[in-house]
Amino acid sequence: MALNFSTDLTIDSCEEFIAKLADAPQEAPLYLPVEVSNSHFGGVAAAIQAINTWGRSREYREIIVGGNPADADDLVREAVSKPHKFCASMLSKRITDSNASTDLRPIVNRAASEIIEGQGKSKFGQQRGPLCWFAFVDHSTKGFDKNFYTHPQNEKPQPRQLAQIETVIRSMVNKSIDIMGATKQLAEEDMSHLGRIFFELFMNSHEHGTKDKTRSDWLKPGQRVIYSNGINLPKAAIDKRAQTEKGLSLYLQSQNNQNNRRRFIEISIIDSGLGYYKRWCADQSDQSDQETNDNINHEYSILKRCFTSRQTSSANVNKGHGLPVVMDRLTKLNGFMRVRSGRLSLYRDFVTQPYVPDDPCEFFDWTTEQPAQAELTPMLPVVGVSVTFLIPLEEKQ
Repeated sequence: MALNFSTDLTIDSCEEFIAKLADAPQEAPLYLPVEVSNSHFGGVAAAIQAINTWGRSREYREIIVGGNPADADDLVREAVSKPHKFCASMLSKRITDSNASTDLRPIVNRAASEIIEGQGKSKFGQQRGPLCWFAFVDHSTKGFDKNFYTHPQNEKPQPRQLAQIETVIRSMVNKSIDIMGATKQLAEEDMSHLGRIFFELFMNSHEHGTKDKTRSDWLKPGQRVIYSNGINLPKAAIDKRAQTEKGLSLYLQSQNNQNNRRRFIEISIIDSGLGYYKRWCADQSDQSDQETNDNINHEYSILKRCFTSRQTSSANVNKGHGLPVVMDRLTKLNGFMRVRSGRLSLYRDFVTQPYVPDDPCEFFDWTTEQPAQAELTPMLPVVGVSVTFLIPLEEKQ
């Protein structure tokens, strides 16, 4: 029996899939339906992380692509049409239609290779509506997009400097906002803040989300995705989310708008690495932290260490300053952030909880909406790190 992926790309539906994944037989194929809906805040990132969790936990990786088996070209396009489907295709060992008649993987791989080559020539990557995204297939030669990496002759690719990477995220965000319509572009200072946030997250993912426990080899299979997405929420949608996601709802309602409509740019970066806690444990020479693996509060304390690390770093703008810079800039932008790693699902509203010097980097628990230091909900473990944040936009007059 196939393991069905939800058509509803929400955080909750993806958590439900992870729960099903834990009980599914190893040989169960993954069915990816054609329909996709409700990909509001965090849904795309949650879907990618769920797929990465599937891929890294399965030796036998077969996917079934929904659609008309009579049209192979349409099935191939469907297999690479959306970020989470693209990721599933890159992780799979076999790709079939609903009749399981033909292995589509060779032609899907060719299509994916063309897509990766194409995104390298684009200022904003792949695009579907207001969603712009780049994929990095780290277990192949496709992990080093030219927008983000230099390729010195006879040397390993190296991440580009802040200015170049900021230019890419600027192009992605501007494209997402243009497609949304009726929305002002971000001011130059705000765009600079956003570029710095993205640079720090990208460098963090490159350094910590791509390697095995010894850091000697790239994880196989492994991949990363970054995206920008325009979100346009009418009041009715905000009220609906208020029923299940109080923390996010309070943030949305705090963004005043006379027309009862909220517009945001959403940005996310997702990797398939060890996650904050396991990466930290792997890097400790004595491995003592692994002895407390069943302590969720200890896992949270390690995540906070990752966010407080390098709070007094040097002023060299072309060197990553660590995650404190992310929180500082999100405060300047009145942002909201969700983090999913290991067994933790957390958020922080930087309007009501602004970042300050020597901040302890506390979060709130996504499920209970309580301060994480007081109450944590142990989630089912996921692969890698997913960081997603919202930045409010202004309507055009």
